[in-house]
Amino acid sequence: MISPIITLSNDKKVINFSSPHDFHFVDGTILPRISDEDAERLKVTFIENVHDNGDVELSFTLGPEVHTRMMECKTLWDNDLVDVVYCPLPMITALKESGYDLKNSPFRAIRVEDRIKKLVSIDKQCI
Repeated sequence: MISPIITLSNDKKVINFSSPHDFHFVDGTILPRISDEDAERLKVTFIENVHDNGDVELSFTLGPEVHTRMMECKTLWDNDLVDVVYCPLPMITALKESGYDLKNSPFRAIRVEDRIKKLVSIDKQCI
């Protein structure tokens, strides 16, 4: 199930791709979490390459459930129903590494404005 579309005070329409946590924006808007079941189903797969000294190199892959949800979200964007789909940063990284054109898509990561209060920007997002 797609999360609800929330309109921020700047008229930006946003949805939560897969976070099991609410997003609290600087304008007081709250983008609700998705269910634990959906969050688990839509998680990014972490691939760890562990070195002898304990360093871990991370890479990420996206499973078929993620790709299916991406197509659903892209359809919403194509129909002007949503402006931004907030995704986890590892998903954005995996998309960039695969050559996906993020600039011509709705997929973005949050941009935190206040780390202490955990407030998300309504005007900026990360690619």
